[in-house]
Amino acid sequence: MDRYPDEHLFETVVDESKLHSHESEYAVIGSMIKQPELVDDLSGRLVVSDFHHPACAELFELLVAMHSQGRAIDIVTLYEARSHLADGQNVLQVAAKLADNTPSTANAGAYARTVKQRSVARRVIAAAQVMSQRLMDGEPLDEVLSQGQQAWLALEAEGTDSRKKYRFIRDVLPEAVDGIDRRFNRMVSLGYDTGLPSLDEFIPGICPGHMVVVAGEPGSGKTTLGLGLAERVALHSGDVALVFSLEMTDVELTNRALASVGSVPLKHISEGHSMRDSDWPGLTGAVAKLNDAPLILCDDASLTLRDIRQICRTVKREHGLGMVAVDYIGLIKGEQKNASRYDVVTEISKGMKRLAKELDVPVVVLAQLNRGPKARANKRPTKSDLRDSGQIEADADVVVLVHRDNDSPAGQAGVTELIVDKNRHGPTGIAHVQHQGHFHRFVELAGGYMPSDEEVEMARPYKGRQYGKGKAA
Repeated sequence: MDRYPDEHLFETVVDESKLHSHESEYAVIGSMIKQPELVDDLSGRLVVSDFHHPACAELFELLVAMHSQGRAIDIVTLYEARSHLADGQNVLQVAAKLADNTPSTANAGAYARTVKQRSVARRVIAAAQVMSQRLMDGEPLDEVLSQGQQAWLALEAEGTDSRKKYRFIRDVLPEAVDGIDRRFNRMVSLGYDTGLPSLDEFIPGICPGHMVVVAGEPGSGKTTLGLGLAERVALHSGDVALVFSLEMTDVELTNRALASVGSVPLKHISEGHSMRDSDWPGLTGAVAKLNDAPLILCDDASLTLRDIRQICRTVKREHGLGMVAVDYIGLIKGEQKNASRYDVVTEISKGMKRLAKELDVPVVVLAQLNRGPKARANKRPTKSDLRDSGQIEADADVVVLVHRDNDSPAGQAGVTELIVDKNRHGPTGIAHVQHQGHFHRFVELAGGYMPSDEEVEMARPYKGRQYGKGKAA
């Protein structure tokens, strides 16, 4: 307050605190008076309610009104527009003092940012107090938390400088060209590889900010693929992979990871008594690898989208985060009362896409298919067969459909089609891989995949060939 020593200036004074900065409020008003062309910019960042000091709020409202009317702004025109403030102070004296004591109009943006941040902080506390009172009044916890979360998100958006939300392409070009150069020189990769070269031909990387949907019928191997991608990120890249399983326990997931990594039949691991002498070295090696792997499991079947978001934020803050996998979207609980399942899944899908962009990590979402493929001659699914909501297809950057025709010799031998049916950043097509169900993993086909003339002509699954056991990537 040293810059404003006049004891009659702003008589209604409240001590400075982390919840308001009168110095910054004074400087915002002073900057607008000294340099009226700043009014457009500052009024786009602030509103009257952002000001804690009532006199600053009143002057801000007056300045914005005068500017919108095309009136010239200086201390005299302010006085002519309104001679006294609501508390009786002389506008001419107050405006002159604020203009004279403003350090620099060049820092007006910084002053406004401080005012906005303190304003948001006050509203956060007010919202918390309202939530606390509602809980004490006996309102349901889930309902209070749901509405509270919406308030937090709105306040978080308000605290962001809107100019940081957009950039001219000239400002983006250096970053884009540098990224091309770094990838060309193998300094960085576009995203995480899948561990399956035939699939990587279509998807050059599981990229940050992307929502990847893996869908299939029950038993097709969608969980195998989803968990396999998480294992790949944790074991080969050393980045944290967070897996939400609303269908299986964390012990069941761990058993599958042990089978996959250690090449030990899952049946032996699950039964225990059927473990053979040849299994133990593989199991021991898998335990050693997974023990040091940043693979995090969450098996709470009652999770809502809000819960998932909060856990992801916590993990990223405390451990870092490379990828999120959710098994599966159809089991996530909705937060809206009396909403249809279609509406619930639609909102969850949108939330998953927002989560990927917010956290800047790939989010792999597992989903089920409807019964459409069973009515087709080749039983091959398409992205339109995604169950519950068409919004899943719309939000996805990549859709991979896991398909295995168990009525064909190829399917019985484990040959599986990974159908890339949507790919915003690359080609679509079919990758043929080997499903090793006993190890709960997918691997490349031994010797590759060679379609027959009949398959090429009829677009039916390949028949009449002997298949090997496949090879791990």
